[in-house]
Amino acid sequence: MVDELLISSPFIEGRGEVFCRGCLGVNLFSALDLGDLPIANELLFSSESDLEKFPLHLRICNDCGLGQVADVVTPERIFRDYRYLSSLSTTFLKHASDFVSQQVESMTFLPSDWVLEIASNDGYLLKNFIPYGIRTVGVEPAENVASVSQSLGIETISDFFSSKLAIDLLSEYGYPKLVIANNVMAHVPDLSDFVKGLSILAGPETSFSIENPSLANILLEMQFDTIYHEHYSYLSATAVEKICQLNGLQLFRVEELSIHGGSNRYWLRKLNTLNSPEPSVSKVKTNEKVNRLFDVNEWVNLSSKVSNMLSEFQTWLNLGAGEGKRVYGYGAAAKASTLLNSINVEASNLVLGIADLSREKQGRFMPPCAIEIISLEQLVSANPTDIIVFPWNIKTEIVDQLRSLFDRKVRLWCAIPNIHEVV
Repeated sequence: MVDELLISSPFIEGRGEVFCRGCLGVNLFSALDLGDLPIANELLFSSESDLEKFPLHLRICNDCGLGQVADVVTPERIFRDYRYLSSLSTTFLKHASDFVSQQVESMTFLPSDWVLEIASNDGYLLKNFIPYGIRTVGVEPAENVASVSQSLGIETISDFFSSKLAIDLLSEYGYPKLVIANNVMAHVPDLSDFVKGLSILAGPETSFSIENPSLANILLEMQFDTIYHEHYSYLSATAVEKICQLNGLQLFRVEELSIHGGSNRYWLRKLNTLNSPEPSVSKVKTNEKVNRLFDVNEWVNLSSKVSNMLSEFQTWLNLGAGEGKRVYGYGAAAKASTLLNSINVEASNLVLGIADLSREKQGRFMPPCAIEIISLEQLVSANPTDIIVFPWNIKTEIVDQLRSLFDRKVRLWCAIPNIHEVV
């Protein structure tokens, strides 16, 4: 079964030498090994469903600075039936709306210009261009999600972005004015082909905006729960610059954002030696060196911290069950899967259920012990004593929502960077 899911790309374990998927180098070191875990967003249809697990081991390339995990499952398996909808978060909706407003104000869009978003999800971002009359095209491989975007009147291609698709887009539409790729560059196993596709679309006036959480977040903020199989790569400014240079693109600006617990917005353009990068590029790269982001000893220390944190979280859950607490979770996110599957949660009474707004997820079950995903109404009826907020990146939004439903007798918690009560 596993052999059928293996795919041909640079980074595969157990079949000879391991190559970096960014620069094809072989000088990688082990950063954090989480063992064998299930696919984070592959939720079970019943409590009796079979559970498959695959290695989840973060390595970092000493040559280009790219963090990466082995691509042990195909993108088709992960993304063709995707349960995540960006529009369910008011935080992400505002972030998208603000971004579009900024670009419309700062860029001049001609009637012939068009905007491409790669991994456009349910149209949460592109719909903001509609009032301005700017043509948009989305690329979204998850057919169930792409249909939501199409229902909004957004032209959406249900496919994976690749150099081949880039050639087709260029032939049909010409060079885009703006290409947006938020939280997708980390999701492609063949990173070289992805960036090659970007370079094909790089016209003289084309700008690329790429957002992703920084690899530094894992090391400095203990955000190890952002490691899961669909995140094939973990980006740094150092890595993005080197990989883009290999494909004729220039990283010319880096914006540091608070979204997703700390992200970088990388601005790219066609490589031109006459144009120098802005100071923000060297600033972020220098900070990565100062924080010893590519020092194997720092990652050894992190591994020890993660082990201690997981042990403390396990103890907290066990004590809660022993004391008769009714512990529930909120947010059936990939973060929850990585966290819960990294500890020995074998008894279903440790976390009694996980509430989620997404009807796409409700009624399914999260491994390892088939924790049922329930609606917010079911959570209220369950009378919890404690609720763990798993999507800490939108903690403020969720806590405000939960406080409007529960009194202060219901305690709210976050587990990252360690288990703590949210007051």
